[in-house]
Amino acid sequence: MHNFMGKVGAVVYCTAIITASVAFTIKDADSNLNRTVVIEAGSNIKVEDFFKECPKDAKFVTDTSVIDTNIPAVYKLKVFYDEAFEKDVTLKIEDHTAPKGIALPKNQYASLPWPDASECVGCLYDLSGIAKIEYLNGTPTYEYTGDYMVPVVITDWYDNKTVINVPFHVTDDHNAPLFYGIHDITIGSSEDAVIDYYSGITWKDDYDEEPKVVVDTSKVRMGEPGSYVITYKAVDEAGNIRKQDATVTIKEETFEEGVKGGGTSWDTPVHKEVYRIAEELVSQLRGRNETETAKNIYNWVHSNVFYVSVKETQTFEEAALRGFTKHNGDCFNYYATCKILLDTAGIENMMVVRFPIQHNGHYWNLVKMDGEWYHCDSTLFDYHWEVFFKCTDKEIGDGHHRFDGSMLPVRSGGVPEYITDQEKTDNI
Repeated sequence: MHNFMGKVGAVVYCTAIITASVAFTIKDADSNLNRTVVIEAGSNIKVEDFFKECPKDAKFVTDTSVIDTNIPAVYKLKVFYDEAFEKDVTLKIEDHTAPKGIALPKNQYASLPWPDASECVGCLYDLSGIAKIEYLNGTPTYEYTGDYMVPVVITDWYDNKTVINVPFHVTDDHNAPLFYGIHDITIGSSEDAVIDYYSGITWKDDYDEEPKVVVDTSKVRMGEPGSYVITYKAVDEAGNIRKQDATVTIKEETFEEGVKGGGTSWDTPVHKEVYRIAEELVSQLRGRNETETAKNIYNWVHSNVFYVSVKETQTFEEAALRGFTKHNGDCFNYYATCKILLDTAGIENMMVVRFPIQHNGHYWNLVKMDGEWYHCDSTLFDYHWEVFFKCTDKEIGDGHHRFDGSMLPVRSGGVPEYITDQEKTDNI
């Protein structure tokens, strides 16, 4: 009996020791575990971060390779350690890094609205994304010319902020552009009359090197005798506007009178002489067909007339006579010289005028060859050395040859509704 009780007591005693040991191990394992871990966006996920003293066999049960640490988020993970324990833990990926960016220096007119703050910084980068961009001290109110540093604050979605100082050059401009040389214009009433509204006119602004300039000719009724007011308008970058009026007088035209683009006098010496010269030249330039004849005409004009600016008004006959005798003139002389020769050769042609007119007009011929209409321009000047002959809209489509296709017959390769791309000036 005594021995039996001794054995039972030993078993109880050993069980108590084992139970106490297990309880101590679980408690110790829990206290060694970091239940929640916060890492910076873009960092690596490490099992060591979840322990005060990392066990050698610690590992993730959850597959962490699929987690993009560049994106702030919260994840529930499971870790295994100490050969027996599998515990749930929380991983928080947060962004505590301020955004990055560079300043974009600005020129600003004091009279104009300030740009949005987002337009003043560039090359932006942040881990969680940009939440807002704003002026640190509100929209600037600088009124005087000078150089200023304007602070712009960039904030990400975790409220991390970066302040960038943006250089601003402020200009206090209240002076509108000035016109020089605006004058009244007198022309004849011919339906073919063409007005170069910008001839002899210049403009200048104290800050803006290229102010926008348009002329309102909506009141002019071409071909109808009378006096009409036209308005020149210049707008600079600061929004200052200058308007100045001039008068266009359209006179009832006689055979002796004429202006650039208009008037044909069948009994004048000019008419007789210009067609005498034209007939003599065409006899030398005529080819095997109308296309070859037209090509010979354009080559002759391109090679024998040299570009000079012509200020006086001319009928197209006077312009052609100048091309034949003085061998110089502007684009209207080139156009007229070709027209006289084409008319004499019996080749159908018509005038094309640059649209919209900018600073100066430009003229060239539309010629019908092989049953189709083509652009032809023989003008020779510093940026125009080649001969534009038998060109489609696309082939002649540069800044010097903008035109309103709706005013012309359908060209080869063109469409009836075709209107070339042109500068938008309706808003000034």
